[in-house]
This record gives sequence, C-alpha cells and structure tokens, in this order.
Amino acid sequence: MYASVTTVRGAGPEVGVTAKMAADSMLSWLNQFEGYCGLLIFASPETGSARIMTLWEDWDALERSERGRAQVRESMIATAGAQLESVERYEVVLEERVDSRPSSA
Repeated sequence: MYASVTTVRGAGPEVGVTAKMAADSMLSWLNQFEGYCGLLIFASPETGSARIMTLWEDWDALERSERGRAQVRESMIATAGAQLESVERYEVVLEERVDSRPSSA
C-alpha cells in the first residue's frame, strides 16, 4: 500500500471544517480510481494546517491518479484560501486498526 500526503497551511482555525467539506466533495471522485483504498484528514486549528492522506493499493494506482488529484488539489486549495506546502509519497509499511467497540455477546 502507498500513501500520498498533501500538507496545506493558512486555512485558519476552521481548517477542520474546510478540509471535511473538501473531502466530502472528493470522496465519490476518489472512489472512481482503480486502486483507491481510503482517505484520512488531519487538521490543526492552532496552526491552520491540514494533512490529507490518500491511500492506494500499489504504486501504479498512486501514479495513475496523480494528474487528476493535482488538478482537484489546486482548485480546492485556491477556494479555501490556503497554500500548498508539500505533496509527499510514502510506502505504508505497517497498518493496524483496533476495533474499540465492545463486542456483543
């Protein structure tokens, strides 16, 4: 699995709300890409920054989606009045999820 992590700054203290609205509009679009595996958004109201992480099945899926993601990213950043700080790619070397819901017996 691979991840693309976009960092934006300057979105102000409502960065979480803005990032969530942007993500809501992107989800159906992202789901159309073969190899798309998920989306995580991290927001810091203190700094007005956000990190948007998209997860991809393999390197090829990440590469195939790059051009479209760049166009959408630029449009959404301009609309939010934020600045693009970085776009980085990572290999996901560990993924663990813990189900915190109590089991029903």
